[in-house]
Amino acid sequence: MSKPPYRALQVVLGFLALLLAIGGLLMILSNKPLIMRMFMHPAESEISTLLLAALKEMGGMVLMLSVMLFFASRNPERNVAIIDALIVGLCILALTPLVSLYTLDVRSLYPTYLIWGRALVRLALAGVLYYLRPREAHWQPAGHF
Repeated sequence: MSKPPYRALQVVLGFLALLLAIGGLLMILSNKPLIMRMFMHPAESEISTLLLAALKEMGGMVLMLSVMLFFASRNPERNVAIIDALIVGLCILALTPLVSLYTLDVRSLYPTYLIWGRALVRLALAGVLYYLRPREAHWQPAGHF
């Protein structure tokens, strides 16, 4: 039985792994001026030491996710659970900024169209990954029968 090709999924997962690795390293190695530039120059009092420490912790989590996506890109058929978790995570990440938009005063930090645009891009990426994910696992007996 031939193995179905998942080349497009491997490329997408590899690109996301690379992007997340760069972002995670940037989060870990960043300092206050860089964070102020990335957040579109908020008031200096908005960037606290606690935020910087939390950002470095989150950078470690992003690097961990990057490694998981790298391993999933090598063999997507065996790592469907990682791909499914990424799809669900992207859907959650699309909804949480929208909740923040209506419950917090986020409009002073970001324009509304950027928050909605980010949510739509995340949902579109989740849709692409759902479309490309392996559909069925082919059952094979253990051993060489």
